[in-house]
Amino acid sequence: MTELETVVADKIKWFSSRGNGMMSPMMLNEAEIQFIHMAQGEDGSAAEMGYIRNTYYSGWDNTFFQLICDGMGWDWR
Repeated sequence: MTELETVVADKIKWFSSRGNGMMSPMMLNEAEIQFIHMAQGEDGSAAEMGYIRNTYYSGWDNTFFQLICDGMGWDWR
């Protein structure tokens, strides 16, 4: 498994478990909005929680976010 595949699988597992139960449904919804925005090449600020991509995911390209969205069933297209 490549580094990308491992990180994507871990992130999908994290979101699927709602952060091991630490995320409220509203927090998961915010993450969905952010990841869709980043999958579309943007900065993740669509949920109005800051510039998520530059702050937490600097260096990851759109494919990273697209794969997570696909794995979560989040429509980014």
